[in-house]
Amino acid sequence: MATLSSPGIGSGLDVNSLVNQLIGAERAPTDNRLNRDQSIARTQISAFGMLSSVLSGLQTALDAFKDIGADPSRKTTVADGAGFTASALTTARLGTYGVRVEKLASAQKLQSAAVVSTTQVGYGRLTIQVGTDPAVNVDIAQGQGTLANIRDAINAATGSQGVGASIVHGTAGDVLVLTSSRTGASSALTITTSGGDGKLSVLTTGTGGTMTQVTAASDAEVWVDGVQRISASNHLTDLIDGVTLDLTKAQTGLSFNLTIAADPSSLHTRVDAFVKAYNSAIGTLRTQSAAGGKDSMAGPLSGDATPRAIIQALRSAMGIDYANMATLGLTTAVDGTLTLDGTKLDATLATDPGAVRRSFGDSATYATKLRGTLTAYTGDTGVIASRTTALNASLKRIDDQRAALDRRMALLDADYRRQFTALDSMMAQMQSTSSFLAKQLG
Repeated sequence: MATLSSPGIGSGLDVNSLVNQLIGAERAPTDNRLNRDQSIARTQISAFGMLSSVLSGLQTALDAFKDIGADPSRKTTVADGAGFTASALTTARLGTYGVRVEKLASAQKLQSAAVVSTTQVGYGRLTIQVGTDPAVNVDIAQGQGTLANIRDAINAATGSQGVGASIVHGTAGDVLVLTSSRTGASSALTITTSGGDGKLSVLTTGTGGTMTQVTAASDAEVWVDGVQRISASNHLTDLIDGVTLDLTKAQTGLSFNLTIAADPSSLHTRVDAFVKAYNSAIGTLRTQSAAGGKDSMAGPLSGDATPRAIIQALRSAMGIDYANMATLGLTTAVDGTLTLDGTKLDATLATDPGAVRRSFGDSATYATKLRGTLTAYTGDTGVIASRTTALNASLKRIDDQRAALDRRMALLDADYRRQFTALDSMMAQMQSTSSFLAKQLG
């Protein structure tokens, strides 16, 4: 915007100051209104963001119950040094099992004879097979037959097949080590050669080969209550229904107890987390919509019906399952928050663990009602998203109005300056005429 930086030539008036004051007075009411509307919209967008956050937290707490069955979680107890660890699903039967780990499953490891690192072992094709899996061909070009080159070629060709090659650098020379990543007697390595100069035969498992066995491919042997199980893996998921065993150490001839018991504490933890998330949501809804008073400020959503509607919807959902909620130790306070009687919850879990599922399970009436309520308000097309979109549109309109105001004020500024310039010129002429007349009459 062009401005005059000096007073009028003829009048001595401060044109720049006068124009600025006139423009300021003209735009102040609109500026104040736009600033106020912009501040309110931004504050409300932030408030709706807080509502979305706490309601999403409540949704997360509710989703924690999706996987619960009719029975509570299980906890497993195994003595230290038993040679195995265990975990159990809710489907596992309660009880005690005697477990004895006789052998661990192992993966085969082979090593070659020692050679000088620069030695060209040979060239041609190595064929490596793990158990009965499809064989993998490893081609070694002439002049590329050092152990380092062979190691790299094997790793490039067999990495996805569960075979790894490495080199141990000993005093007597370098040793090529091949290790299968798969345990079990059926996963032994078979290495053959063909083509080339025939010297790669020293790296085979057949006649003429120098590959020696460091660790044999072997199966695990474990006994449960006198029942034997042979397994190619140390990770067993189907030995005992609902139980996963991980074998860690052979304890020949020694049996250790595995105890599976109910673990309602996990359900208690989930209910407690839900209550905290619910109360956080109620508290935030009330704070953001507070009417304010003599000693308190109004919330940014004061007078907005949305927070009150959400609170009412949450309380309504709770009311449809009040009786079962009460058996879980849950009651609603006057302010709409939940109170949890932990002792009563534990007593119910001890005798009727399915009570939690009946209220919070994926198909439970209360959970279904609450989930629908939360989706209606926090979903991509929900109420909060719609309100936020509308507020953002309002901010865009405010920006447009501010830009229009700037354009109008620029035109008005130019108009004022033209008028003052004309006035200044006229006053200069009048002063000149006055001076002329004064001289003539004097």
